[in-house]
Amino acid sequence: MNSTLYYEVVSLEPTGGSSLIVLFDPLDVSDHIKDIIQFVVLEVLTAAVCLLGMARNILNIVLFCRQGLTSSVNVSFLALSVADFLNVVITEWVSICFNDRFVSLQELTFFPPDVSYLTGGFPHACLSRITAWITVYMTAERCLCIALPFKVRALITVKGTVVIIISISCLTMIPLIPEYCFFFLDWTYFPQLNRTLLGLLPRLDRLDLEGISFLVYTVMMFTSFPAIVVMTTVLIVQLNKLSRWRGGAQASKDQAKALAVKDKMAVRTVVVVACVLIVTFTPTVVFSALSFTIPGFHLKGRYSNIYIIFVSIAFFFDATNASVNTFLYYVMNRSFRKTFHALFSLGHKK
Repeated sequence: MNSTLYYEVVSLEPTGGSSLIVLFDPLDVSDHIKDIIQFVVLEVLTAAVCLLGMARNILNIVLFCRQGLTSSVNVSFLALSVADFLNVVITEWVSICFNDRFVSLQELTFFPPDVSYLTGGFPHACLSRITAWITVYMTAERCLCIALPFKVRALITVKGTVVIIISISCLTMIPLIPEYCFFFLDWTYFPQLNRTLLGLLPRLDRLDLEGISFLVYTVMMFTSFPAIVVMTTVLIVQLNKLSRWRGGAQASKDQAKALAVKDKMAVRTVVVVACVLIVTFTPTVVFSALSFTIPGFHLKGRYSNIYIIFVSIAFFFDATNASVNTFLYYVMNRSFRKTFHALFSLGHKK
């Protein structure tokens, strides 16, 4: 893919001939624009959202533990909160590593943006995929609860949910191995700092490993999105059918109404969480696609400036996704809301 625009200049000399002059390259962003966007989006907004996300996800973990892990739904929400907490911690570290004041500290023996690639960038990508696939599982689980209400307890158990979530986490961490085998940290001279620091370097004898992790994580992201959409659609359709069936049963109208409301609340929670994930992960999907379609679109490439801009935007949206779930749970989950009130009322009495 070549997005550079050219203008052909035809010579008026007798010898003829022509030449190409570069007019505009939309991906060639100046250092000044990159610095402004990076500062506002990554170093200010993302850092602030991550601090809020840490507090909120700790609260989520405490509340779900207080509720008890007696249902597969609570286990899934707890796992999602743990993944989100780790994600915002890592994202906060990345935002610090790109802060100019931190980079220019004389006490440092490493170049923070390079180090953050291995200690922040790829762990963040891993945790984002874990979050996406836990959401896929939650959506599928809710779909089964509506489609097979009398068999779901036998099909989905707390132990089974724990095994599935652990499997998702382990399988998602495996693609990290090629990236850590390909890149390493070694002493490198950085002319902009006039210093020799630990920086990111590739292993030239392992070029066959380059890009494997990006490819796998991109595939995981592109497959999780359609899965969430399909499961959510099936869930809504089945819920409507089930609500009509229950409404026509011989139970009282009040009981039928209560059952329908309960189902709708479960669906709304899962659907909203899934929709928020889809919206906030869209920049990450675009970023992953560009990494494969545009040569030089990486931290050390020709388009490093636009790469950093996309990283900043993607990290901000990912941090937002990991920070808003407390509000969603509070509004849409009655049990979560009661536990929240009980926790803070007890603390107030003390």
